[in-house]
Amino acid sequence: MRDKIKDKEYFKAFTAGIDSRIKSSYQRFVDGKIPKDRVPWFKLGIFDKYLFRCVAEYSLGNDVNTLTETYRNALDLLTNGGWITTTTKVNIKPNVYKDQYTVEPHGKMLRMLSLGYLLNMSDQDFRILVDKIDQDNISDNLYEFIIQARFPDRVQKRPEEYNTDQSVILKVYDKLRKATEQGDEEEASKLVKQFLEKDFYHKHSGFYNSHKSKANTYYGYWSFEAAAVVKIMGLDDSSFIDNQYYPKDLVHQS
Repeated sequence: MRDKIKDKEYFKAFTAGIDSRIKSSYQRFVDGKIPKDRVPWFKLGIFDKYLFRCVAEYSLGNDVNTLTETYRNALDLLTNGGWITTTTKVNIKPNVYKDQYTVEPHGKMLRMLSLGYLLNMSDQDFRILVDKIDQDNISDNLYEFIIQARFPDRVQKRPEEYNTDQSVILKVYDKLRKATEQGDEEEASKLVKQFLEKDFYHKHSGFYNSHKSKANTYYGYWSFEAAAVVKIMGLDDSSFIDNQYYPKDLVHQS
């Protein structure tokens, strides 16, 4: 067990419940019970379930090498209609969208990038995420930091879109972003520590307070993005290695 909030029985029941809901959802789809205009939302929902299951498997204590199958299932949904403009981007007015993800999709894509890097997924798998980001015309400095760790020759196409003080995304990830820009590794480590202690667990996220839900929606609070930054930069994480949100064994696995 890695999680300290729920026990093994909870997570076993959680993953079994996810599997049951995925199976019944697909059956409804096969039976033609999903209205055509709801199919993208249906597929996004299945993507979510696989992503949540992957995180829950980590919380449960599964060997990190076993997480890749569930991760690939999420990746498959992301590429097959579960990640489209109407479900992920900022809607300005009817049928007009900004080249920015809303808060929840932004966090999910960041989680997919971070896990993809930490799980050492193949270039082919990782490229799927990069192509989707490029198709959506998203420019995000934190995304690019992780992407360029895998593809060093990649050049960011244009300046970042999240350029307002009112952006929740910029506020939440400010310290982590600044860490990636640091030449001083000690200062970068301090910024990651501050991010984990003060910013990661925030009220705008879809997982906030989920451990209190009677619907058993909790799958674990893990900052894979912090772990990815630490691993990419080779930072000293001794001052926060036991932080409850830090998935340390994804950084220090052999």
